[in-house]
Amino acid sequence: MGSIIVKSFIVVLSALLFLVIAAAHAYRAYAGLDVVVAGHALPILASWICAGVTAVLGILLLVMRK
Repeated sequence: MGSIIVKSFIVVLSALLFLVIAAAHAYRAYAGLDVVVAGHALPILASWICAGVTAVLGILLLVMRK
């Protein structure tokens, strides 16, 4: 019984982490903050796409946690 509670907790924690990452990507895109990796600027569109994907993953984890 305890392992089911632990698994549920881990799933919820993972979902919340995905949602926080989605919010960070959305904030970066909305604020227009620049991200430069190895001298290459990442486009804002990449953050919008990542925000959408991670938000969907977080929501799906919360819906399917049972």
